[in-house]
Amino acid sequence: MLAFSKSRFLAVAWLLPALAVAQPAGEVLTWEESVRQAAAVNPDLRAARDNLRAAEMDERGAGSGFLPTLTGSATRFETSGTTTTTPDSSATLTASQNLFAGFRDQASVAQARANRAVAEANLRTARARLSFDLKSAFAVLRTAGDALVLSTDILRRREQNLRLVELRYESGRENKGSLFLSQATLSQARFESLQAEQALRVAQAQFARVLGRDNPQTMRLAGEVPVSAPPAQVDFTQAVQDTPDQQRALAQVEAAKAGVDIASSTFWPSLDLSGTASRTGDDWQLDYRRNSVSLSLTVPIFSGGKDYYGVRSAGAKESAAEATREGLIRQLRAQLEQVYAGYVQAVVKLSVDEDFLKAASARAEIARSKYSNGLMSFEDWDIIENDLINRQKAVLQSRRDRVTAEAAWEQALGSGAIL
Repeated sequence: MLAFSKSRFLAVAWLLPALAVAQPAGEVLTWEESVRQAAAVNPDLRAARDNLRAAEMDERGAGSGFLPTLTGSATRFETSGTTTTTPDSSATLTASQNLFAGFRDQASVAQARANRAVAEANLRTARARLSFDLKSAFAVLRTAGDALVLSTDILRRREQNLRLVELRYESGRENKGSLFLSQATLSQARFESLQAEQALRVAQAQFARVLGRDNPQTMRLAGEVPVSAPPAQVDFTQAVQDTPDQQRALAQVEAAKAGVDIASSTFWPSLDLSGTASRTGDDWQLDYRRNSVSLSLTVPIFSGGKDYYGVRSAGAKESAAEATREGLIRQLRAQLEQVYAGYVQAVVKLSVDEDFLKAASARAEIARSKYSNGLMSFEDWDIIENDLINRQKAVLQSRRDRVTAEAAWEQALGSGAIL
């Protein structure tokens, strides 16, 4: 019995740190609260929102070419003669309106609108990426906590199994190899308990990073990540068109087309209307008034080839953007097919693993009873015990993979929990 006492003491010594980590402490975070906090502090999401606001302001500013400009000026100067110095003053108000600029203004608005669409797609991408990171981190942390509890249960089970083998060995009904193997599996259970404890700390740190926290050990989770069944059928052609990647590429093509129009506008004449009202006088006594209206037509003749090559460059950029979009569409179709297949398989695999776990649990209870009564060999019993433990671990991993697979599908579509 000395060997049993020693093994039990070691088991308790190894178990205490794991139990300490598993004790509830600190702030309790639900999934809904995690989403709220991540959306509020994530730097990539904030940057994407600010870039969209900047693009919206640029779009508004691009329309300024259709509006008149108004400038005013006031001047005071002195005229010196042979005997006297006369102070003179003037005030001028000038209004000007471009009537035609070679369609440059329309193209500038179109380009700014396309750039805003790019920023909107980038924001969708940032939201989907954050949703994936948060779901994955939440699922990994929940799995790490469950794995720590499972490792504690396995450690206790291995310790009980060793006690049973020791009793049979002391009574002469079991061999030394079976005893040594049971001791080795108990040592392995202790090691896996240590691994589970450290994995929990790593998962806490990863989850804290996604939330923007500095003290990961102060958090614990409540609840699960909400999941849904995969759609029975998917229109992948439409799904590709709705992805933020495709919408970004389409907007970049539109921006490149507008760039061609902007470059081509230099070959067109420019027509401007302007009016000036001015008053001058001595020492701010503005008694003299003068008004003028002018209509000017500017015709480009030769710019050293800069305009010609600018148009050629813009055309090449448009062609490159269109080719990039075509290749992206095919890539997105293959990616969506692959991610959807992984999503469906992850859901089915979890169901299969749960069925195997149910069967393994029943077999393990029967096998323990048979081994205790001498109706089963140690080798057969050990196989069944190991199968139960492996099935328990497989279910934990499949639950995590099921959540991350759905999160990957949402990310591929450009959707998720972050709004």
